[in-house]
Parts: sequence; structure tokens; C-alpha cells
Amino acid sequence: MAVDLFSIGSSSLRTSKRSLETTSHNISNANTEGFTRQRITHETNLPVEIGNNVHGNGVNVREVRRVHDNLIEKNLMRSMSNNSYDKERGFQLERVEEIFNEINTEGLNKVLNRFFNSFRELSNQPENEVVRSVVRDNANMVASDFKRIHDSIGKVRESIDSKISTTVEEVNMFTKNISKLNKEIVRLENAGGIANDLRDQRDQIVRNISEYFKVDNYEDKNGQFVVNVQGVGTLVTGGITNDLVAKQEAGPDGAQDIPKMQIHLKGRPGKHISRKFLKGEIQALMDTRDNDIQGLTDNLDELAYGLVQSTNAIHRRGFINKKLPTDQNGNVIQNGSSRFTGINFFKEPQRQKNSAGMLELSAEVQEDVNNISTALDPNAPGDNRISIAISKLQHEKVLGDTNLSFEEHYHRSVGDIGLSVAKAKLDEEQTSGVLAQAKSIKERLSGVSIDEETANMVKFQHAYDASARMIKVADEMFDSVLGMMR
Repeated sequence: MAVDLFSIGSSSLRTSKRSLETTSHNISNANTEGFTRQRITHETNLPVEIGNNVHGNGVNVREVRRVHDNLIEKNLMRSMSNNSYDKERGFQLERVEEIFNEINTEGLNKVLNRFFNSFRELSNQPENEVVRSVVRDNANMVASDFKRIHDSIGKVRESIDSKISTTVEEVNMFTKNISKLNKEIVRLENAGGIANDLRDQRDQIVRNISEYFKVDNYEDKNGQFVVNVQGVGTLVTGGITNDLVAKQEAGPDGAQDIPKMQIHLKGRPGKHISRKFLKGEIQALMDTRDNDIQGLTDNLDELAYGLVQSTNAIHRRGFINKKLPTDQNGNVIQNGSSRFTGINFFKEPQRQKNSAGMLELSAEVQEDVNNISTALDPNAPGDNRISIAISKLQHEKVLGDTNLSFEEHYHRSVGDIGLSVAKAKLDEEQTSGVLAQAKSIKERLSGVSIDEETANMVKFQHAYDASARMIKVADEMFDSVLGMMR
């Protein structure tokens, strides 16, 4: 019986020690990001049959498992993807909005108003070269501000492309780490070990990836851990990775289009998958670049192109401010190659695309302010009909099919960005609340409670002390039996 007590006591001692180790491990990792608390499960050893009686044979550790729920984990990753999308989109849109902030700067709208007002002033003094110089200077300011906005938007686009490239590198680094962990987990568990901490590390990396796009993870029928990107394909299967590749590509118009960073699967380089990612930072970057920024760029080009076309159409009808030779019928006599009418005020663009970035005055107007047309007839010093007609363009609805004036078109474009920023902020607040709730649910299930672990530690410590006392009693009983036999 003493031998049986020794066996039972030692099994209890080992189990209590293992329980204390698990509790201690939980307490020490209470503040470790991604750590899942562990629970030890006990089971009775196989009983032994002595004669006609069955005797208990102590206790054993069945498993040390993580307190983990797949559904809660999937809900957390989905919430992280949604919140990352809204946060990144709001951040990028705010950068775009700052370009049009006219509180501390003149702003395009004010520059355009000054441009048209200078033509009104010129209509009052059509012969005044100082006023003509003001018209030219204000026109140059219009061209300069269009370029400023165009270049600023381009810088935001470039930074988005750079961030897409960096994000792809980070995702590839994460997938490589997952594949290494997969191999190590399989090796350790096949050898009978416990890989709970490695599984926690792997789950944390998958959560990190879910901030970039929506992912699913599962174990296939062969026991291989798989990370799948929703709408795209598989990135990790066991120890094998399918890397992403980011590279610059031109648009449908080739050299006429600004190259964009596109994402490909390394195993399928033929066609990009940039628009297939769901939520997360990558879709936010793609949506901002391809929808908001592209739409704003197109509106800016339409505004610049419309300004050039409408101004030039009127300006070409006028005559320069110089004494022109005429015949007996009053018709202007052409003198050499010099032009006296049909002069463009702005340099005529070949196409609407990129008009804002290429806007500039015509060479004739830039070189000589007397080439600014104000008169509808030649040799008519007081004729101001051309300058009046150009000044009236400010409030005329001349832009394409939208039937908007320049000011209305500009305000609509800026207003759209403002509304998008406000909506992104509201969406971010909502998804942040959902994410906080998902984290709270997971923390209640899988997080470490110091109070609970302290209570467990006291319980297992008492069990350990009792087991040690049991062995001591068994030893004393054994000594008594031996003493009786002497």
C-alpha cells in the first residue's frame, strides 16, 4: 500500500507542479500582445485491479490548451480589416483636403476671381499697359495655382504608391514568418510537445495581415495551416508561400497616363489583382487613388481645359493693341509674319487630360502685353468688348455637360472631397467602436485575469503541499512496516 501511495502522491505532485507552471506562465504573459491564456486539464490515471477490487492510481495531465474561439477570432480580424480601411481612407483624404485649404493661402477660387476682375478693370482702361501687365500677372498666377494643385495631388498619389509597395513587402515578410511557424509547430507537436505559444504568435501575425485586407485561415484536410485572402487566393499553405509583387504600370493610354503601382501574385504575374482586395489598408489606398484622387484630377483638368477653351475662343476674335495698317476699305493689311488677330490667350492644350499641369500663357501674350486683345475691331482704342466678354465668363455655365460655372465647378469638386472626409471620419468612429467591442469579447475569453490566476496559484500550491505531505506519510508508513519486520 505504501508503494501505491508513493505512486499516487508523486503523480499528484507532478500534476500540481505542472499546473503551477502553467499559471505562472499565464501571469508572466498577462501584458504580452496576442497571448492566449492556457488551461491545464487533469484526468485520472488508469485504475489498477487488485484481487476483486479496483483501486485508483492517481492523476495525470491530459493537455495544456489555449482558451481560444475561432468564431471570436474571425470576428476580430473582420473588425480590424474594416477599421483599418476607414482609418487609412480618412487619413489619405484629409491630406487631399489640405491641398484646397484656403484659410492661410489664396486658393484657386480667389485667384480665378482676381483674374476675371482684372479683365473688368482692363475693360475700363483698355489702353493702360499697367492694367494689361496686371492681367498677365494674374493669368500667370492662375496657371501657377493649377500646377500647384496638380503637383500636390501627384505627390499624394506618389506617396500612396510608395505605401502600397511597402505594404506588399510587409505582407510578404509576415507570410514567410507564418510558413516558418507552421513548420516548427508541426515538428514540435509531432514530437509530442506543446506549441501553444507558437500558435499565439502565428495568430498575431494573421491579425497583422488582416489590417491590410480580409483574410481567412484554417487547417486543411492534411492538417496544413492555410492563410487565404478573400477575393484573391492563397498566400500560405503549410510551409509554402505565394508572395505578392508590387510594380509600376501604365494605364490604357500608355505613355499618356501616369503609371500606377499595381499588385500581382508572384505565381500569376500576367494580370494585376489590385482591385480584388477587400477592406483593409490596401483597398483604402486603391479607392483613394483610383476613385477620389483620379476623380479630383479629372475635375481639375476639366476646369483648366474649359478655362483655356472659353477664354481663347473669345480672345481669338479680338485685335491686338497696336496701330495696324489698313487699305482704303479699312481692312487690315498683313505685315510680314506678325499676327494681329486670332491669338490665343492661353497655350492651347492637345487634350483635356493633364491640362491643369500644363496650363500656361501663350508665347505672344507672355512676350508682349499689347497682344492681349480687348477690341473687337482693329484700330479701335476705346473698344473693350473682348475684355468684357472674357470677364463675363466667370459666371457663365460653360463647362461641358455639367452646365456649371467655373466657381460652381470648383466648389463642387472641393465639396465632394469635404463630404468624403466627413463620411470617412464617421465610418471610422463606427468601426472603431465595433473593433473595441470585438477586442473586449476576445479579452474576456482569452485574456489573462490576474485575480483568477492568483486564486489558481493558491489552489495548486495547496495541492502541491498536500501531495508532498502524502509522500511523507507514505514514507513513514513504509518505515513502520520495515521496523516491524526487523
